[in-house]
Amino acid sequence: MTAVPRFLALFPVFFWAITGCSDQAPPGPEEMPESQPVTVAEISEWDYPTTRQLPGIVRPGGRAILSTRIAGTLTSVTREPGDQVAAGDLLATIDARDIQAAIAAAREKITATEAAVEQARLDNERLQRLYEEDLIARVRTERASVRLRELEAQQKAAQSELKAQQTNLSYTRLTAPFDGLVAEKLVDTGSFVGPGQPLLVLEDRHTMRIEVPVSSNQAAALAQGQSLSVIAGPEGEMLEARLVSVIPALDNKSTGQRLRLALDPDTSTLAPGQVVSVIVPAADPDRQQQGAGWVGLPQEALIQRGQLTGTLVVKRPDDQASGESAVINLRWVKTATIPANISGLIPVTQGLEVGDLVVLNPSPDLQDGQPVIIDNPGAVHGER
Repeated sequence: MTAVPRFLALFPVFFWAITGCSDQAPPGPEEMPESQPVTVAEISEWDYPTTRQLPGIVRPGGRAILSTRIAGTLTSVTREPGDQVAAGDLLATIDARDIQAAIAAAREKITATEAAVEQARLDNERLQRLYEEDLIARVRTERASVRLRELEAQQKAAQSELKAQQTNLSYTRLTAPFDGLVAEKLVDTGSFVGPGQPLLVLEDRHTMRIEVPVSSNQAAALAQGQSLSVIAGPEGEMLEARLVSVIPALDNKSTGQRLRLALDPDTSTLAPGQVVSVIVPAADPDRQQQGAGWVGLPQEALIQRGQLTGTLVVKRPDDQASGESAVINLRWVKTATIPANISGLIPVTQGLEVGDLVVLNPSPDLQDGQPVIIDNPGAVHGER
């Protein structure tokens, strides 16, 4: 009888040992996160006009470049940049010694001419009586009358000279034309200044205005008194402005125009020279048609991650009776500028469709692909 090899005899033992250890269940699939309740909103078509942002410059409500009308040495500057002044406050003075000497000379000349006129009037009356008595020739009375008129003319000239010098004296005192703030001091004490040379810049910052360069088509699409939104500062503060006027181009062939907007007096956060963005309705008809395929995304559903913008979209099972849960997916979208006077919605140009469900106020714990339970099924208008 042929002997059975030893390793074949031990095979049943190994087989029993292996099969005996197979009672343990194999590891199951990776556990999925538990379903979380979420509040959703259904995406609807964008039904607002498209807009665009235009850069604007903030200007003070009033601005005056103060200068003098005479030449002389600047003897004092009483105010510095940043000082608040009231109308009529003294801001600067110019050496007035020459003018004061001219005023004194004009007054002396007036005194002398007054005496001469009075004497000439008496002489004229005396000669007129002698002529009436036929004691002198008529030519002497005519000469006396001419002399009187010459002296009266000299008297009036001296009085006019006095008024002119007194006016020049007022120009040596530079005063504030309105309540405001000294924005710039262009010359220092001791400088020789001439007529028309700017000395100080005064600004009325109780009110502010914005000037926005626009095209002729854009200006024609706006109406005086229309309210426009303004984005200011690094945090994007929203302010309201009113269109006051449209400053036309220099000639009919030019296309550039400027909008002048008035801001609320309480907008103290703005400073002259600051650059802001003004949201205006798009004037281009082709641009208006671009909004036909846009949708409105609630601001509560927006997710910002760095430079990317997205939202959590809820995907529901095709067969509600299958027992499968709805899941969420992170979807990146492309947005447009929020139009003026519209709050709560953000225009989305790519990434969403009408009828999509998005999660409102999403929790940071939500993960892409996680099952969810719709907490407000009444927000869903129809099955997809």
